[in-house]
Amino acid sequence: MGSEKGLAAAVWKTAAGRLKTHHRELFLRWFAQIAPLRIEKKNQLVLGVASDFYIEWVESNYRDILDDALKGLDGTDYSWVLEVVPDLPPEAAKPEVPVSEPAAEPASTPVPAAGGMPAQATFENFVIGDANRFAVMTAKATVTSPGLYNPLFLYGASGVGKTHLLCAAAIAAKEGNRNLRTRYTSCSELLDNFYDLISNHGSLSEFRASLRDVDMLLVDDVHVLARKPQIQEEFFNLFNFFYNQQKQIILTSDKQPCEIEGLEPRLVTRFESGVTAEVCVPEVEGRLTILRRMREETLQPAKLSDPILEFIAEQISSSVRRLKGAFMRLASLATAFGNVTLEQAEQLLAPQIDDELAGRMVSMEVIQQRVAEQFGISMADLMGNRRPRNIAEPRMVAMYLCRQHTHHSLPEIGNAFGKTHATVLNAVNKVPELCRRDDSLRSRVHQIEKSLGRKS
Repeated sequence: MGSEKGLAAAVWKTAAGRLKTHHRELFLRWFAQIAPLRIEKKNQLVLGVASDFYIEWVESNYRDILDDALKGLDGTDYSWVLEVVPDLPPEAAKPEVPVSEPAAEPASTPVPAAGGMPAQATFENFVIGDANRFAVMTAKATVTSPGLYNPLFLYGASGVGKTHLLCAAAIAAKEGNRNLRTRYTSCSELLDNFYDLISNHGSLSEFRASLRDVDMLLVDDVHVLARKPQIQEEFFNLFNFFYNQQKQIILTSDKQPCEIEGLEPRLVTRFESGVTAEVCVPEVEGRLTILRRMREETLQPAKLSDPILEFIAEQISSSVRRLKGAFMRLASLATAFGNVTLEQAEQLLAPQIDDELAGRMVSMEVIQQRVAEQFGISMADLMGNRRPRNIAEPRMVAMYLCRQHTHHSLPEIGNAFGKTHATVLNAVNKVPELCRRDDSLRSRVHQIEKSLGRKS
C-alpha cells in the first residue's frame, strides 16, 4: 500500500506540473486542491477531492485536460477516478509542482464546507432573477425560520442550480449555528448505502441511525426513488421522523412530485405538504452576470471580452451548467493561446449553439399547430373552452407536449392556453396513461413528436 501511495504521489506530481504549465488558472482554481491517494488496477490513479460537487465539475468540464496530463508518463497512459475525502487536509492536496515560478494561491478555491459541500455554493453568489426569485426566497427561509417551509421541494431541469441552492441553505444554516448537524446526500448515494447494507446482511436500524442523527436533511435528485418500493418505504419512514421532529427537510428533483412516475402516492403527498418551488434558468441578464463572475475568478478580463460574454449569454440558454461549460471551453483556449476573438468563440461553440437552436426550434405555437393538424380541429377549438372529447383530448395532448418539449413552466403553458397551471398538470399526468390504454392516441402523439423532430 505504501508503494502504491508513493507511486500515486509521483505520478500526480508530474501530471500537476503539466497542468500548471499549460493551464495555469485552471490548475490554481481546480487541480491544486486534488490529492493523490493510490494506484489501482496497475494504471488507475485514484485522486481525492473535497466533495461530490468537485467530482461532477471536474468530470463534466476537464476530463480531456486531465486525460492529457496523465498520458505517456514513464511510458504509461494512466486513467483516473475521483473519490470524495470529506476531511481532506489542505496540505495533502498541494503537490510539489516542478515549475520555475512559485505557485500563487487562487483567488477563490473550493474548500470543504457543511456536509462536504463546496463553500462557494452560497446564496451570495447565486444569481437571482425573476425566474428563480421565489425558489431563492424559500431556500433562505429554511435558514432563518427552520420548519416554516417543510419540506422545501426544489425542482427544475438539469443544470439550473438546484444543488447550488441546496448547498447554500446548508452552508448558511451552519454558519448561523456551528452546532447544527447537517447531512447532504444524493439519492443515488442513499440507494448505494441501502443496497450495500442489504447485500452485506447489515441491519436497517444501522441505515436509519446513519441519517437520523442530524438537524437538517438535504437530499438531491429524489426522483431516483421512482419504481424502487423497498427504499421508498424506508424514505417514507425517514421523512416522517424528520417531519415529526420538526427538523428541516430540503429535497431536489428534475420534476415536481406529482410528475414523478413510479413514486408512491403517499410520498407525493408528503413531498407536496410543504412548499414546492421551480428553479429556472436565469434570463439573459442573469446569465451574463454569471459569466462575468466566472471571468473575474478565473481570467484577466481582456482574454474574454464583454462582447464574447454577451454572445455566450444570448446563445446558451438551456441550463446554467451548459452556460458554464461553454465559458470554460473558451477560458481554456484563452489560457493556452491568449485573447479569444468573437469569431473564434463562434467556431469553438458551434456544436453547443446548434444544439441550443435545435432545442428552441419547437415553440408552443408550433406544437399547438401540429396538434390541431393531426387531430383535424381548428386552432380556435384547441385554444377555446369547449370540452367535447374530440377537442378536450387534443388540448391535453398539446399541453403535455409543451411540457415535454419546451423549457416553459406550468404557469407559462397555462397562460398560452388560457388555462391554470393545475389544468396543465392534469394533462401532463393524464396523457401518458391515455396513451398506454389507447394505441391510436399513442400513435398520433408519436407522429406529432416525429414531425417536431423530437424523440418520444
